Amino acid sequence: MKLRLLRTILALFVLLTAFNVWAESSVWVVSSSKAKVYLAGSFHMLRASDYPLPAEFFAAYKNSRKIIFEIPPDETGNMGNMAEFLGGAIYSDGTTLKDHLSSEAYAKVEKFCKERNYPLELYRLFKPALFVMTLTVQEMNRIGADPQKGVDYYFKEKALQDGKATGGLETVDQQLRLLLSMETIVGSDQVLESIDEFKQIETALGEYLAAWRKGNEPKMEELYISGLTLYPKLYKTIVVDRNNKWIGNIKNFLNDSGNTMVIVGAAHLVGPDGLINLLRKQGYKVVKLQK
Repeated sequence: MKLRLLRTILALFVLLTAFNVWAESSVWVVSSSKAKVYLAGSFHMLRASDYPLPAEFFAAYKNSRKIIFEIPPDETGNMGNMAEFLGGAIYSDGTTLKDHLSSEAYAKVEKFCKERNYPLELYRLFKPALFVMTLTVQEMNRIGADPQKGVDYYFKEKALQDGKATGGLETVDQQLRLLLSMETIVGSDQVLESIDEFKQIETALGEYLAAWRKGNEPKMEELYISGLTLYPKLYKTIVVDRNNKWIGNIKNFLNDSGNTMVIVGAAHLVGPDGLINLLRKQGYKVVKLQK
């Protein structure tokens, strides 16, 4: 069974059932007797043309005392864990990417990189997952998408400028270890598939963004989650385990003295294991925020 790898990696950029047709954004709100928590679905790479963001994002930000991200704004990680990540993502046994791909896949890689003027020689030691993730970022950059235009980056800068309290749900080092789990699913078939799909990346991104901007839960689940569920271990690592951990954080925020805006990849909000459904199953009322 093939994984739609490009779509799975795109989901990492967003990487994660009452539908209100009047509110159009990926912002939900859950309330307790003490506080509100705004769950804002982020897309981690956007283009300048994707702005302005829906007004609900700004309403949630304005009404929140604290802004929580997946990673704290000042988090940099440590060199030891970066070395561990690179050790797992690149070849150190004298082989190269070419040795681990079929002749068909590598020929397609060479042709594509030449057409795009990408420096394949710099990627020769990359394992397939890191290679495909690198090309995906390159392709996103090519159409104008950039992490510094992403939702989380925008609100990190705004929160720092406004002097709002900030925090994170996990660390850079934890996320680096998560990326290594992609290695278990990527081989020649996925590389071939991804290069074909790069030709449609702008169309795919448009489809993802349309669902995200409207907060269309069923469509977001279809686009962001369905591919991952084909690989239960990866899905559990990237989505289920993290969401179950974050639920505890969100419940703590609901006992705070002020409101909190939690900004996470939109893929974490939807589906049976998404934060919205998990909170509803625990008796919380979670509704779309209406500006």
